[in-house]
Amino acid sequence: GCGTGLCGPLLAPYARRLLGVDLSRGMLKLAAEKQAYHELIHAELTRFLEEHPDEFDVIVSADTLVYFGALEEVATAAAASLRPGGVLVFTVEDAGEEHASSWMLCRHGRYAHGPEYVRRLVSDVGLDTHIARGELRRESGLPVAGLIVRATKPGGSGTTGAGSASGEHHG
Repeated sequence: GCGTGLCGPLLAPYARRLLGVDLSRGMLKLAAEKQAYHELIHAELTRFLEEHPDEFDVIVSADTLVYFGALEEVATAAAASLRPGGVLVFTVEDAGEEHASSWMLCRHGRYAHGPEYVRRLVSDVGLDTHIARGELRRESGLPVAGLIVRATKPGGSGTTGAGSASGEHHG
C-alpha cells in the first residue's frame, strides 16, 4: 500500500504515470494531500497486481511488506505485473542470520525476512535480484536493519517510464 504517500514526491519526477494503491481509504486521503500521484486506488495490493499483468515498468514497495509474513503470493503477483525489463524495488526488515532462510513475526507486530528467503523467493518468481543491507528507519531512537531489494524481470531493453506503481506504508 502507498500509505500516506511519503515516497510519492520522491518518485514522481521519474514517472510518466504514478499510481498509489492502498487498502485504507484514510491512507489514500493522506497520500492525496502530497499531490504526487496521478491516481490513487483503493484496493488490496496483491489483488491489484494480479489484475494488472504486464502493465508496470517499476513497482516500489517501501515499508509495506513488513506487514506480510509469507511473500510468495505478492511476489508472484508483482513479477507478473511487470513488463519485460521491469524492476521491483522493495524493503523488508532483516530477520538476521538466525532466520536467514525464513521469515518471522517480531514483537512490534511487523514481520522480518531473511536474505536467503528473499533471494530464493525472488528467483522462484523469475526475477534477477540484488539485495543490500541498510537502515530502513529509526524506531525508539534505534536503527531498524533491513534488506533493500532490487529485482528485475528478464527481457526488454530497460524501463520506459510508461507505467509505475508505488507502494509504501509508514505506520
